[in-house]
Amino acid sequence: MRNDQVNQNHQKWLHLILLCSWIFLGIALRWTNLADKSASSIEIATLGYSLGHSFFDLPLDRVISLDQLLSPLQFESTSTPIDVIHHLLGEDNHPPLYFVLNHLWFNLFSTDGELVSLWMGRSLSAIFGVITIPAIFGLGWLAFSPLIGHIAAALMAISPYGIYLAQESRHYTLTILWIIASVTCLTAIIPYLQKRKIFPIWLGFLWVIINSLGISTHYFFALALTVEGLVIAWFWLRDIQNLFQRYWWRIYFVALGTFIAGLVWLPIMGSIGNSQLTDWISTSFELDEIWHPIPRLLGWVLTMVWLLPIEGTSLFVTILSGVALLVVLVWVAPGLWQGGKAQMNDIDNRFSFQVFVGFFVGAIALFLLIIYGMGKDLSLAARYHFVYFPIVIILLAAILGKCWDNLEDRSEVENVFSGKDKGFQVFQLRDFLQKLGSGKIKGEGATKKDLILANLKLINKRVVLVVLLIGLCGGLTVVSNYGYQKSRRADLLVEAIKTQSKIPSLIATTYQTHAEIRALIALGLEFKRQEEKINISDFFQPQFLLMKRQQEQRLTSDSALTKLLSQTPRPLDLWAVNLKVEGSDLETFNCRKYSNSLPKINGYRYKLYHCR
Repeated sequence: MRNDQVNQNHQKWLHLILLCSWIFLGIALRWTNLADKSASSIEIATLGYSLGHSFFDLPLDRVISLDQLLSPLQFESTSTPIDVIHHLLGEDNHPPLYFVLNHLWFNLFSTDGELVSLWMGRSLSAIFGVITIPAIFGLGWLAFSPLIGHIAAALMAISPYGIYLAQESRHYTLTILWIIASVTCLTAIIPYLQKRKIFPIWLGFLWVIINSLGISTHYFFALALTVEGLVIAWFWLRDIQNLFQRYWWRIYFVALGTFIAGLVWLPIMGSIGNSQLTDWISTSFELDEIWHPIPRLLGWVLTMVWLLPIEGTSLFVTILSGVALLVVLVWVAPGLWQGGKAQMNDIDNRFSFQVFVGFFVGAIALFLLIIYGMGKDLSLAARYHFVYFPIVIILLAAILGKCWDNLEDRSEVENVFSGKDKGFQVFQLRDFLQKLGSGKIKGEGATKKDLILANLKLINKRVVLVVLLIGLCGGLTVVSNYGYQKSRRADLLVEAIKTQSKIPSLIATTYQTHAEIRALIALGLEFKRQEEKINISDFFQPQFLLMKRQQEQRLTSDSALTKLLSQTPRPLDLWAVNLKVEGSDLETFNCRKYSNSLPKINGYRYKLYHCR
């Protein structure tokens, strides 16, 4: 009895030490180079609204300095969460919970008048990203076993996709936490539905609260709720003769509470589809493009776990990385397939595995419905796929758990020896038998089947180790900025401007929505971040112009840029960054386009004009 107690204590300490190891690894990866990458325009939105500022306070059609441009990123102790909610709901299309939390976070570490740092802006998201590690561990343990919980935690810690989201000053990691928590509640309630018993009322209340917080963090949480609803509907149809039993009334209570929580945001959610901020994902799909979302979806799923340097490298390295990933994927695929089959045949865990497979398939089907049915191509951006990201981690962990400790191996070996199994592992076993017969492999006191069983377990464990190793390489790829790069590389554009311009410069952008304002602020922030590296005597701090869009992209006599070019002293370098103006119109003001080629930079259409 005492030995059993000692073993249990050892097991508890082992689980705790392992979990702390995954958490420490996750912290190390998420905080490595946290502030090195330049800010994206959507991160600028998070920072500005979290500080309680409006982006519409910046003047249009007027030249402004760098400090004026960056004023939405200045901390003011007088701003309140009410300001955050007011400006966010009036100008953007996201719910306010994360922005309010970020506002409170900034209040702890900021002083009046200073620019909020990217490190501070991203740190709260990184913290939530770390918390997803023990959260997914708990879900894996509850749904399957401690082993699968640990594998899930390890996968979450090193996930390239998870690290990418954690290093963004956005609300995705917090929403992932709510998704994990909500699915955990669903997982806890399923055994009660199977046994037709009433689940505890506190669990129902907790589920409603989590769902309410999830909707208040990101509206795409509703997609996860929709898939959960499909899972519940499947149980409902199987038990349709008992729909008015007390255990079903508790489910109805959860559904009603969640619906009421979502009803608050329904007017805002209804306007998202018609928002100018989401126009970029609208598509009518030309015949030759209709298949594009499918490989993109597969790519996002794969890079949730695996990634090698494919961005910011030479073509040779990119091709080599792609080939390496493909080769390793082909090598591990049979083992993963066998692990999945074993999990489906596991009496204890089969049902949980089926539920998670159903969740994943339902989520993909829902995304395809939105893409092809509503004309909103969600496959264009990786960040939208956080909805099913935790499910991918759990499913892969469940499969790898069987690869690591597969109790089905002996029956598989028996089937091969009896001639019943003609599957892919027959070739592995035959090869092993040939080695046994040739004397290359020997075993004292062991049968051929025992040796084959040991060999198979070794192969399966190698599958787990390879998946984790490539996952870790993927995590390092992201923190080194060779994968999941920003869609707009403001750092490269700043370097180009610094290299080419040694005289006063003006950066002009055409304004349509505050998306253009955010992009220009992101560029200005990168100038500020690199200010210490700039030799002030050799480089003039640029000025900025947000110009209202002209009809047919022609400069009129009353446009701001016309007046500016007529009055500004020369020489001047004009940088047209996403500026919708005809180049011939600029030449009438003696502004000649730079004749040499400039480097292509993601997210920017830019040209340099020398005005003399």
